[in-house]
Amino acid sequence: MITAVIVDDEKPARDALTNMLKIFCPDVNIIGEADGVETGVEIINKLEPDTVFLDIQMPDGTGFDLLKEFASINFKFIFITAYQE
Repeated sequence: MITAVIVDDEKPARDALTNMLKIFCPDVNIIGEADGVETGVEIINKLEPDTVFLDIQMPDGTGFDLLKEFASINFKFIFITAYQE
């Protein structure tokens, strides 16, 4: 079982991703969600997931800003975004 956290400022996007993962990736267990950089860092440190689904643009910064908060990244990450650029 792969543990994962979703960091995205839009609740409908988090819900949609959670539903898709339940259907298509049953081995992925969503153990937490966050709505921004600050809350994302907190939940990642607390839950220590295997994988983080990470939005690029959030009100309090970017997914890159979140990654810079870690001296060592001990998880895989997948960028998710609604933007085409």
